[in-house]
Amino acid sequence: MATKNNRDEGRMQRPGDGGRRLVWGAMFGAVIAVTTAYIKVPGVGGYYHLGDGFIYAGAILLGPGVAAGAAAIGSLFADFLAGWPAWAVPSFFIKGLTALAVGHLARGTRVNIRNLGAMGAGAVVTIVGYSAVAYFLFGEGFALYELYGNIGQTASGIVLASALLPLLSRAWTASRRGQ
Repeated sequence: MATKNNRDEGRMQRPGDGGRRLVWGAMFGAVIAVTTAYIKVPGVGGYYHLGDGFIYAGAILLGPGVAAGAAAIGSLFADFLAGWPAWAVPSFFIKGLTALAVGHLARGTRVNIRNLGAMGAGAVVTIVGYSAVAYFLFGEGFALYELYGNIGQTASGIVLASALLPLLSRAWTASRRGQ
């Protein structure tokens, strides 16, 4: 059976796959929340977490709509779970927009130049979004501090997503076949 359009080759776009896509979105949301809130590595500007890697991978696999919801809700819960409630609402919008950008720009489910560029565009959304919020909430000095941390965070997310995509893509294909 052909996919809806060639740009989404490999993404779950077949008729009747909407329920399965929502289940995958819910799983990604939960994984994003847990890997953001609980798996932390201290770094410049705060800490690095695995959540961004799952946001990028989810956006490439799920497409923009479902991935944006998963990223937004997962990141919102992560900030509450991690004890950063002031960041919860900004994270909802920033990470949702990040996944939306990556999902719209990505093509297929493999690591390729186009998808690396899509993840780079998502990284820019994250970096600019969090720096703007930090400037608004805490001033210029903290915004610069936040900027450096988010550059490292998003770069590590791109590396993680690039490593995860081949594995998740195989699981994605197997789930479409009902295996």
